[in-house]
Parts: sequence; C-alpha cells; structure tokens
Amino acid sequence: MLFLSWEYDVTRKLRQIVLLQIILLMVGSGLALSVLAATPSPVQRYFHDLRSLRADFIQRVYDERSQVMQSSSGQMLMQKPGKFRWNYRMPAEQIIVADGDRLWAYDVDLAQVTVRKLDKALGSTPLALLSGAAPIEETFDVGEARSRDGLTWYELAPKQPQPEFKLLRVAFKGDLLVSLELEDGFGQRTRLDFQKLERNPALDPALLKFVPPSGVDVVGDAG
Repeated sequence: MLFLSWEYDVTRKLRQIVLLQIILLMVGSGLALSVLAATPSPVQRYFHDLRSLRADFIQRVYDERSQVMQSSSGQMLMQKPGKFRWNYRMPAEQIIVADGDRLWAYDVDLAQVTVRKLDKALGSTPLALLSGAAPIEETFDVGEARSRDGLTWYELAPKQPQPEFKLLRVAFKGDLLVSLELEDGFGQRTRLDFQKLERNPALDPALLKFVPPSGVDVVGDAG
C-alpha cells in the first residue's frame, strides 16, 4: 500500500511538473515575442534567447476554494530542448529528471525510482510543446496583461480542450519571471513561485542525467 500510494503521488507530481515545464519552454520559445511585440519591454529581451533556467521554487497546490492542499520547495533546472531537473527538499526529498528521452522520479526516503519514456509521461500533451517546436499562438489564446498581487499576469487558454488543464498563467515582476500557475477543470491550481532565478546559466550536463543509486528499487522502462 505504501508503494501504491507513493506511485500515485509521483504520477500526479510528474504530470504537474511536465505541464509546468511545458509552460517554461513555450514561454521561452515565443510568448514574449508573439504577445508583447508591440510593446518593447525587458520581458521580450529576457525570453528572446532563453536556453536555460535555474531557480529555487515554492510549489503550492490549491483546491477549488483556494485552500492550500500541498506545499513543497526545492530547486529547478531547465535546458532546452526537453531537459529539466526538480530537486524537492521539503516536505520530503525527491528528484525528478527529464534527460530528453526518459523521465525519472526518485524518492530518497523510500529508495525507489520510477522511470518512463518521456512521450508516455506526457500522455496526450504534444511532445512538440516540450521541445518548443510548436508556436505558442497555434496552441493557445493568450489574454491581455493583467495586474494582480503586484505582478503582471498573462493567461493562456488552450485552443483545443485538454484533459489535464484548462488555463495556464505566467507572471512577471518588472523584467523577471516570478510565478507560473496551472488550473485544471475542477478548479484546483498548482502555483510555482520562483526565487534566485537565473536566465541562461551554464548548467553541468551531469545534472540533467540520472543514474539510479546502487541498491534502490527501479520500476518502469529504464532501457
């Protein structure tokens, strides 16, 4: 029962992470240029040549009444195309890595690793979005900029109904990306708030690969 519970939690977290990572990669591939082209702004310059990101994060999951259901924190790394790493430190240590081919989830306390092909982990979400190959304007209707909580928010509504989400939001403070938000069809929201975000840092390639530690249980398609 413990393993099944953890497997369910990992699957849910993987879906959240993959979808939020898609936002990052799509934003980097075209949001600022396609939406903000009429307004010269630091946001355009920020995303124009985006290749990698590194940041600390706080992730919160809200229910339909905007009550916090889950809260976690850690550090994320992203590198185009299709590679990322999320190190969860609180409340439990977990590592999630996409190496461009497979998605790995490692629970340190349970000494268990789940691995699956990246395209299967994405499910119905087009892999082209993860690679940044699909122009954002072909996939989303992007709303006008709105101010909330002292931030400038952009809403992205999928043109075709999606089973995993109904709305994406991206927030900036001045010229800095500070928050991402995913809302599903049941009114639940997953929000990421970034701190110490670095644009285009040089990332150690070894951090975007995953080798299961000796002695851990590995479940799935490790190749």
